[in-house]
Amino acid sequence: MNTNYGVLNNSSLIIDTDKLRENVRTILRSLPAGTKLIPVVKDDAYGLGMLGVARTLCAFPEIGCFAVANVSEGVELRREGIRQEILVMGSTLPFQYVPAVECGLTVTVTRPGMAAELAELCKAQSKPLSVQLKLETGMHRIGVELGEELDAVIEELKAAQDWLHVTGVFSHFAWPGNAAVCEAQYQKLLAGIAQLEAAGIAVPMRHISGSESSELFPQYALDAVRIGRRLFMDHPKKPLGNIQEVASWRSCLTNVKLRHAGDTLGYGGKFVLDREALVATIGVGYGDGLNGALVACHAPVLVGGKRCPLLACCMDQCFVDVSSVAEAKVGDEVTFFGCDSAGNYLSSQEVANLIGDNEGCGLTSALMHRVARVFH
Repeated sequence: MNTNYGVLNNSSLIIDTDKLRENVRTILRSLPAGTKLIPVVKDDAYGLGMLGVARTLCAFPEIGCFAVANVSEGVELRREGIRQEILVMGSTLPFQYVPAVECGLTVTVTRPGMAAELAELCKAQSKPLSVQLKLETGMHRIGVELGEELDAVIEELKAAQDWLHVTGVFSHFAWPGNAAVCEAQYQKLLAGIAQLEAAGIAVPMRHISGSESSELFPQYALDAVRIGRRLFMDHPKKPLGNIQEVASWRSCLTNVKLRHAGDTLGYGGKFVLDREALVATIGVGYGDGLNGALVACHAPVLVGGKRCPLLACCMDQCFVDVSSVAEAKVGDEVTFFGCDSAGNYLSSQEVANLIGDNEGCGLTSALMHRVARVFH
C-alpha cells in the first residue's frame, strides 16, 4: 500500500523561503562592516520550524553561527547535519555537559564554578570546548555579575585554558526599545569586557543587540547581532518597511450553516448569537495553538479575501462569522494570519497587537506540532 499521502494536517504554516532569504540579505546589508549575523532559531525558530529555517540560512556563507536556547535544540541541529557553530545561549546544566561536548556546541558560562566543571569533563574526554561568557548587565536572569564574581570566573577560565576556548562575551538588553536602559547595559558590558581583557582573557566576539535594538539603535552592533523575530517579520509598532512577513497560517472551512439569533456555539452555551449569521466551522482550535484571547476579541481571519470575525473556540475546532462571504463553502481556504493563496494579507503583528501579545512571534511560537510546517 502506498502511504505517502503528503500533508494531511488540518492546517499548515506556510513559510515563504524567498521572502526569508530576502530578509536575510536586507539585514546583512544593514550591518556595519565586520559585524556578523547570528540567526536565533530557538523555540523551533519561533514556531516556523528550526530545521527548515536553519537549512535555508546555511546557504549564506556570511552565516557561521546559529543561536539556540538550550542543549537539546543544539543537539537536534547537529544530528540533522548543521555544521556551523551553534551557540547555546541559555543555562546548561551538568547532566547536559556530555552531549554538549560530544556535539561540539558552544556553551555559555553563566555562573561561577561552571567553567571548572566543564574543564574537568573536557579533560576526561580529551576534547576541548568552545565557550562564551554571559555577563549580567540588567536583565537579572542569568549571567556573571561584574566585580568579584567575574574575577572568580576569570581565574577558572585561566586555569581551564587548555580545554575551554573563549570565543565571545555577550549580554542581553532587558528593554530593547528604551534608549537609556540600552545605553546603561551597553556600558556595563564594555566594562565587563575591559575587566576580562585586563586580566589577560581575549574576547574575539562581543554582542548584545537583538532584533528590536538592531532596528532602533544600530550603534550597538559590535561584532555580531543576534536576530530572531526580524528574520521573519518587521517591527510590530515601528516597522522599517524593508522586512517581509514570511509565514502564513492557513486552514479550510469544514462546515457552513445559516444560524439564528439565540443559537449557541460550542460548549456550555457560552457564546450566543445575537443575530442571524452565516457561521462556518474550521478544524482548528486551541489544541493547535489558536490563542483564546483572539477568539474572545473576535479577531479577524481571511475567508475569500475578506476579514471575518472569530466567534468561539473548542480544542480542535472554532467558529467564524462568514456572513460577508455569501458564497462560502466547505473546503474554502481560511488564513489566520499572513497571505492567503490569492495574495490578500493579514499581518500577524496586527493580529498579535489586538491582544497585546509579544509580537507576531508570540502567535507562531504557540502553534503545536499538528500544524504542518511547509517550506516553499
